[in-house]
Amino acid sequence: MTERLDLTASRNETWRPTIDYVYGGAALPLTGATARMQWRLYDGAAGSALIDLVDVPYEDDPATADDIAQGWAREGDRILRLSPTIAVATLAGLPTGLNQPEPGEADRYTWDMVITYSDGLQDRLLAGFVLLDKGTTSAA
Repeated sequence: MTERLDLTASRNETWRPTIDYVYGGAALPLTGATARMQWRLYDGAAGSALIDLVDVPYEDDPATADDIAQGWAREGDRILRLSPTIAVATLAGLPTGLNQPEPGEADRYTWDMVITYSDGLQDRLLAGFVLLDKGTTSAA
């Protein structure tokens, strides 16, 4: 089952969140694996992805005592930490208004992340919406 996670971004700043996926059980077989993230206008949109991050850096670690104390992980959980980066120019160049947002609302895209293991098998672990707004911060 794919976990749903909605994200936010601004067209005026580089997007580089750390996305933490907490899961129970044994560690994923990540030696030789790759993580890929794609953004599309909507689920199942044909053609090339609007954004295609082919080799997203990741770590897979056991939950720490601090993670457990904060209440978002339990004893025995693991945390897959993904570190994608998307440049301002790429975000600024994405189409706008296609999902018919109200004036002033963020554009909505869909995204997912797939792990491809060394044996070729894949897991679609995370998916959701990205809300992309114009941003308000200026470098003035």
